[in-house]
Amino acid sequence: MYRSPILLLIFAGFFTSSCSENKIPAQATVEQRLPAFTEITGLSSLGTFKHDNGATSNKWFPETMSGGGGFSDFDSDGDLDIVLVKGSKISQDPGASLGGIEVFENDGTGKFKRAKPLGLSDLPGYGMGIYSADLDNDGDQDLIYTTLGPNAILFNEHGKFVQHKDVAPGLDNNDWSTAVLVFDADNDGWNDILMGNYVDWTPQTDIYCSSDGSRKGYCTPELYTGIPGVLYHNLGNGTFSNQTIGSGFEKMTGKTLGIAATDFNLDGLIDVIVANDTDPDQLFVNRGNGVFEESGIVSGLAFDERGRARAGMGVDVGFADQTEMATVVVGNFSDEMMGVYRHLGNGAFLDRAAVSGIGHESVLNLAFGVLLTDLNLDGSLDLFVANGHVEESVERVRDNVTYLQPPHVFLGDDLGHFVDVADRLNPELGKYAGRGLALGDVTGDAIPDVLLIENGGPVHLWKNDSDGHFLRVTLEGVTSNRDGLGTRLELFSSGKKQIQILKSGSSYLSTSEFAATFGLGDLSVADSLKLYWPSGKVQVVFSPKSGSLHLTEAN
Repeated sequence: MYRSPILLLIFAGFFTSSCSENKIPAQATVEQRLPAFTEITGLSSLGTFKHDNGATSNKWFPETMSGGGGFSDFDSDGDLDIVLVKGSKISQDPGASLGGIEVFENDGTGKFKRAKPLGLSDLPGYGMGIYSADLDNDGDQDLIYTTLGPNAILFNEHGKFVQHKDVAPGLDNNDWSTAVLVFDADNDGWNDILMGNYVDWTPQTDIYCSSDGSRKGYCTPELYTGIPGVLYHNLGNGTFSNQTIGSGFEKMTGKTLGIAATDFNLDGLIDVIVANDTDPDQLFVNRGNGVFEESGIVSGLAFDERGRARAGMGVDVGFADQTEMATVVVGNFSDEMMGVYRHLGNGAFLDRAAVSGIGHESVLNLAFGVLLTDLNLDGSLDLFVANGHVEESVERVRDNVTYLQPPHVFLGDDLGHFVDVADRLNPELGKYAGRGLALGDVTGDAIPDVLLIENGGPVHLWKNDSDGHFLRVTLEGVTSNRDGLGTRLELFSSGKKQIQILKSGSSYLSTSEFAATFGLGDLSVADSLKLYWPSGKVQVVFSPKSGSLHLTEAN
């Protein structure tokens, strides 16, 4: 969100791009194989959806922030359905607001119809995000709904969602909750929930702010106190306990808008990256047995290239080059660069925003949803970014900054360099008040498609028509959690190694499919695929062919 123009500059130049580039040349060599997209929103009732941000002349702070959604196979028929936060108006008592979730059922070809009532249409609170995962290891997808108001864990019972009482302590309070990461924090085979919270705000404590000196506008989060996050431990019986204290997440101090998971040091334990809005971003290193150590400042992830805490919204992490080191991408406010950090192999991260080609291209935009994925199936991770400003009147007070903004489509190479090709796509994607962003194969061709949700506007679904061979891997855990979250996959082909971590979280208020898609370019067969399950089990598949592959954890 907004930031004040006066901030203390600390740690200036900390781990800047002037440091060693890990033997990576500075010259970009991005292959210009453009991805191809076709918008298919209007082919079904999905085109009738419009998010309600509840905006009024009051200019309530939360109005600009909502717009979550994503993919979930709610009816377990093998194709991905779409779940969207409806939105609502903010009442004087935010907990009394009535919103909910809309579900659009996929016919298997990428055409959708509104699903019949599923227990989701009327839920209390001002809706923010929606997250899908198997929380009870029964093979179907449950939902987690975050709000300004009471949150909800909704268990899937044969395609209908049921909210049980007393599922988790404090879940139904009136905190402003946002991002969720579902992961097995202690490797006991059950998915736990890390819930991020934003700021302490109510209509009664709203602060008057103005960007032009004459009209009320939306305030910066710097004026409000952050609300700490919560770690809910899955007890395996349909309930959760609060395990924040003693886990290390008591240092997750709030203003959180994005959470991502990875194993950045490849020790077999899932680490957590937290994007905070105008507060330092955080890195929680997994020390085992459900204990995490916060090291955001020490690692170099906490601040931007100028030593400031950026207005971090969305976040994602992946292995974007042949160093085999994780790269973290963090969204930005206008006048900031997006954060681009590569792990150096010693617990520290290098700020590569400028040298990556992403930083300068992102300065005028405001990034929410961010996702690293191989859009053009060439074997290198690319970056899709949902942009959109928070203030409709920004064009009256700023040159070259607009409210509606086009997405970024950055193509990457194996060297950690990116080129924005959004303006070269035919047809162009358009301009939006972008918020949520998710990936999922809705047409059955095994290539992940792109869903973008606007704040106070429609959704957009683009079919990925990119040409190339690929391997799409889905998992089923047995000793590990049923979703296989936290599994590290290593694909070897023609002397090249690709690494992915099957993960939830990432982006902004949204849920993507649980699948790992590896681009193979012109190859129809890879050499081998190696899996490291959270349980410690290792599996190897030799000569996997292009297409889809479903693997069950070996006994």
